[in-house]
Amino acid sequence: MMEREQLLKREAEAWAALEDAVDRVPEERRAEPGVVPDWSVHDLVWHCAWWARYSGDNLERMAAGTYVHESHDDKYWDAINARIAKEGRGMTWDEVVKGASTARARVRNGLALLPGVTKEAEKDFAGETFEHYEEHTVEIERFASFLGL
Repeated sequence: MMEREQLLKREAEAWAALEDAVDRVPEERRAEPGVVPDWSVHDLVWHCAWWARYSGDNLERMAAGTYVHESHDDKYWDAINARIAKEGRGMTWDEVVKGASTARARVRNGLALLPGVTKEAEKDFAGETFEHYEEHTVEIERFASFLGL
């Protein structure tokens, strides 16, 4: 199991790598679909931010003793991801970046609220932050390379 500081360090490093990948793509091309089918850099950054905020909510509930694990099928989560993409497409790039900053602060604060990091908290935090960022960083880097950047 990872310690709180290790988790926070991994989150910060993975976010920095995501930002580096995003920076390779010119701002005028960040809304261009194709990073993953029908999704753009803009979509993926908002997607990562949304799930980080979701984890922050979960961690706050864990700290308060009110957390209940949600178990749903892939269809349920796919519908949420579609809703997230639609929401993000109605936002400017600056709104996405600001929302990501807020979401990251929330998830990091949520982890700090816990008296101790449980396996469940670690899994939630890791899965919705650095593991998730790393997955999409690879896709954004691939897209940037495809663009010749």
